Amino acid sequence: MIAMAAYILIVILIGVYFAKRSQASSGDYFLGGRSLGPWVTAMSAEASDMSGWLLMGLPGVAYWCGLADAAWSTPAASAR
Repeated sequence: MIAMAAYILIVILIGVYFAKRSQASSGDYFLGGRSLGPWVTAMSAEASDMSGWLLMGLPGVAYWCGLADAAWSTPAASAR
């Protein structure tokens, strides 16, 4: 519990630090000043895709096909 609380605190502090550093506007903060390159954008899109798969898709596979198939699906989804 202490490790989780420390992690959440660190993430919040990082967000506050960069929010104060970006004084222009909240839109500038959330969009990174539109200075992020295509690699960062692509990695963000893929992270969102994998997050959705692990949250909704993988439990569905485990329910429908069993835990063994879900165990094989996880490395395969990460490799794509």
